[in-house]
Amino acid sequence: MKMKLMMRILLLCFLSCLCFQLSFVQNATTDPSEVRALNLIFEQWDTQAMSGLWNISGEPCSGSAIDGTDIDSPNINPAIVCNCSFDNNATCHITKLKVQALYKRGVFHEELLALRYLAVLKIDKNYFKGSLPAFVGNMSALIELQIGHNSFSGPIPKELGNLKELSILGFGSNNFSGTLPPELGNLVKLQQIYMDSCGVSGEIPSTFAKLTSMQIFWTSDSLFSGKIPDFIGNWTQLISLRFQGNSLEGPIPTSFSQLTSLKSLHINDIYDGSSSLDFIKNMKNLTELKLRNALITGTIPSDIGEYQSLQILDLSFNNLTGQLPSSLFTMSSLTSLFLGNNSLSGPLPSQKSDRLQTM
Repeated sequence: MKMKLMMRILLLCFLSCLCFQLSFVQNATTDPSEVRALNLIFEQWDTQAMSGLWNISGEPCSGSAIDGTDIDSPNINPAIVCNCSFDNNATCHITKLKVQALYKRGVFHEELLALRYLAVLKIDKNYFKGSLPAFVGNMSALIELQIGHNSFSGPIPKELGNLKELSILGFGSNNFSGTLPPELGNLVKLQQIYMDSCGVSGEIPSTFAKLTSMQIFWTSDSLFSGKIPDFIGNWTQLISLRFQGNSLEGPIPTSFSQLTSLKSLHINDIYDGSSSLDFIKNMKNLTELKLRNALITGTIPSDIGEYQSLQILDLSFNNLTGQLPSSLFTMSSLTSLFLGNNSLSGPLPSQKSDRLQTM
């Protein structure tokens, strides 16, 4: 009986605290300058808040903007998220903004500067055009910036390197020009960068050596050239690396053997500089290894069967020689294997793993 009474008291206390907190949130109001800015931005982008979920004309920080709804929820788009804890819970600031895959047109609006607390901006997969303005470097609260799959053009502004809190940056599938600013090497908290098909050319700056928190680095189908940087071997937190469809030169650095956390490695279409497969010797966590047309020489490692997480292996269009390791065909996770256009020898095994469907 005492236990039940105690549980009821604790439940009442919890509900009272929750109601108390919600009352503060409900009484808080959005910073007027941010309300004006959001209205101007949405007007220019011909965008409306989703009816019944949150509003834009009155109090934007309401409904789904303050009830804990995830900004990535597919059911709410466009969306904002607010933090209403400012000024003793009297003021709300917009911290996240999403206008994603809505076929919107417009430019990177200067009124975004008025959203001083904006930490997440996702406007990818639209038809936005024009330059990425230098003032983006003044949006100092940004942690995530996603502008990929648009029609932005012009150079990547060096001021982007001022966003010291940035951890996720995506600007792939655009029409940018010029080279990568060395100032991007100042983004030492950067963990993910997506630059596929971005239009930028030239070498990867040496200042990127400072980006040791990097976990995902994608640069496929762009115009990058020069040698694959040796310093990438020091990005020991890296889990996914993609260098496909560029004009990069080999060899693949031996320092890559330090990337023991790597799960996905795609390096295709290398010019000059052959490599053996010695650099993968410590990558036992790999699930995808795609080294198509990467000037790979030598033999397939005899211990390839120890890569028990490997699901996709593509070593086609290289200069591999020697026997096919029998363990290659009995790997428990391997589903796809591509070895064509090499000089490998030996018979195919009479038995193979049931999971191996593509050869």
